[in-house]
Amino acid sequence: MLVVAAMKSDMRSRANHTQRYMQHHESMPEGERPESGFVTHLPIISINTTDPAEIIPGEVAPKDGMPETYASCEVVIYDNEDQWNTLQDAADIQADGLIRIRGNTSRKFDKKSYLLKFGTQQKKEEFSVMGMNPSDKWVLHGPFLDRTLLRNYLCYNVAGQIMEYAPQTRYCEMFINGEYQGLYLAVEAISVEEGRLELSKTGKKNPVTSWLVRWDRDEKSDNKLDNFTYYTYQGGISSLDLLYPGKAACTPEKKAYVESEISMIERSLYMRESNSRLKGYSMYIDTAEFARYFVINEFFENIDAGRFSTYYYKDVRGKVKPVVWDFNNGSDNYIFFSTDGGGFNMVQSPWLGEMLKDELFVNEVIYQYTALRKDLLSDENLDRMIDETIAYLGEAVDRNYDKYGYVFLLENVDDINYLSPVERNYTSYEQSVQQLKDQIHARGRWMDRNIEILLQYCRESKNALKLNY
Repeated sequence: MLVVAAMKSDMRSRANHTQRYMQHHESMPEGERPESGFVTHLPIISINTTDPAEIIPGEVAPKDGMPETYASCEVVIYDNEDQWNTLQDAADIQADGLIRIRGNTSRKFDKKSYLLKFGTQQKKEEFSVMGMNPSDKWVLHGPFLDRTLLRNYLCYNVAGQIMEYAPQTRYCEMFINGEYQGLYLAVEAISVEEGRLELSKTGKKNPVTSWLVRWDRDEKSDNKLDNFTYYTYQGGISSLDLLYPGKAACTPEKKAYVESEISMIERSLYMRESNSRLKGYSMYIDTAEFARYFVINEFFENIDAGRFSTYYYKDVRGKVKPVVWDFNNGSDNYIFFSTDGGGFNMVQSPWLGEMLKDELFVNEVIYQYTALRKDLLSDENLDRMIDETIAYLGEAVDRNYDKYGYVFLLENVDDINYLSPVERNYTSYEQSVQQLKDQIHARGRWMDRNIEILLQYCRESKNALKLNY
């Protein structure tokens, strides 16, 4: 009863959900719309590379631990509050920057996504972009394989209402060297700084430290950890990359501390008594936050979650918590194969797969899913968010597909810019949106019926070998 009461208390504390700014609730601009030139109600980002003939690097990911390279550029942002935006307006931000292509499979798409840094190689600068907290580092996500242009915006904003931190994001329209690039999302990069992940800092001579790590493909690691899951081959083809402390501040002693602490946590996950609240992993892991992370990612069928593009952080004074990231492949939008709305993906992930062997954690997942399904994850709420966002975007969707509308023709399908097999691709924006709604509804119905089958992962098999001594 105490455990159930604690879970209910936690959920009641979030009954009204975290207040989160959502761009689609903005009102349309006041005043007369300019009659000529490029005009939009969304912010505009205009990027001009120092050498217009230079190709922005990053289409091919570097190998063997080589660093990413950047092109120097000028960044101009037009963001007139409650007014129309044009390229002739006074700039809200005008600054030097560095830019490269980012992503995994998406690096090859016709429409690129970018990592943007304000400043130069010698000195970084921080700016508040479109009302978000100041930083030097921003992700410019170009939704492309997601023909709805909605998945990341929708999922980040849902997660941001129930989790301690989820990246803020804003729609904008983008130009590079004077050429229109379409509808983009400016997204907070996951980093340790004020307004994002605010972790306690320790002195350079102190080996004890807060940390931020990323699960991802082994070859992408820049500062790979030699932790228990890695050296016992429990992580498959993924490994942990240490992002904070960054290389400049990461002494050998601090890295050794992080490896030791994570290995201790992982041993507690894999130990026989891991489901003991006194001896096990819950001494080190925020189980409520991980339960919400599990629900959000499973509901939207984010098949990378828990293994790739997965971020965990720990304040030196607190417990490990997760951060959501990248739902572009969610809701049956994975490029290589279709998901049918059934099954649970994260039962195979290194940490969460072990946590699901704990009946207390599974009950927490079930309880929180049930509560969220009545509210934020209801069909009615999600349909409303989708419809309101599309209405808010308005002509920006049309402009985006004036440039990229060939993706709906299916006349020259390739294995880079389209879902496989070809039958999964839709021939209009409206059909793509309907597919997203239908998939969300189908997934919700399946999870409503089957959420409690998660209990099978924490029950002893009836066929377990019985030894007599």
